Amino acid sequence: MSFSRSDWPVTPLASAVAVRIGRSMPELSSELEARVTRHWDEALRQHPALYNGRVFCADTIGSEIITGHWSEYRRVLAQMQEPGLYGPDVLRPLAVVGLLRTTDGIVIGQRSEKSIYLPGYWQGTPAGNVESRDGEADIDLAAQLMAECREELGLTDAECGVGRCLLACEHSQTHIVDVGMEITVPLDFKTLQERCHRLGNAEYRALMLVQPETTLPERLVPTLSAMLEQQQ
Repeated sequence: MSFSRSDWPVTPLASAVAVRIGRSMPELSSELEARVTRHWDEALRQHPALYNGRVFCADTIGSEIITGHWSEYRRVLAQMQEPGLYGPDVLRPLAVVGLLRTTDGIVIGQRSEKSIYLPGYWQGTPAGNVESRDGEADIDLAAQLMAECREELGLTDAECGVGRCLLACEHSQTHIVDVGMEITVPLDFKTLQERCHRLGNAEYRALMLVQPETTLPERLVPTLSAMLEQQQ
């Protein structure tokens, strides 16, 4: 699978864009519910560790405010498997994606080949769905990104300096919306790599240090390309 940037419309964001809940989760018809269940059951057979958590889906995306609603991951996954499932009422699941700077460069990660979404692609690190982890109603993008740092990279909250939001980038097929955010850590790449290997959750097949002279891999998630272009 390959992408062009035109497949991923980019919206510049205010540095502290607000995320607001605008409505409750809509009910599904019995027919849609059955199709969602069928896709979910099939996914569980292949990936038994999947968890049906609450994920935030954007309804409107503006530079200052993103509004949306809580949904279920099983509904999102069903749409990934069957893009036209909901007709015009597409789900646009929100994700946070870091542009992570160590003391010696920017770190990017190659997704595991076992990933459901974009296996083998290089993306900003860390990254993950905006989800309700402890039943909270409010959405804190910085807290979401720090949680991904702990889970994927084995970092502590004190080591994660979450900065400004940069952009929102939407995939036209899956409608996943990545919110790119700056993050800095007081570690060099070698230390970060060791920490990720020892304490991370094996989300990444490999990590790479990007410096001005680095030749980038071909299979880049367009969100990462857009964030890197902003740094030039």
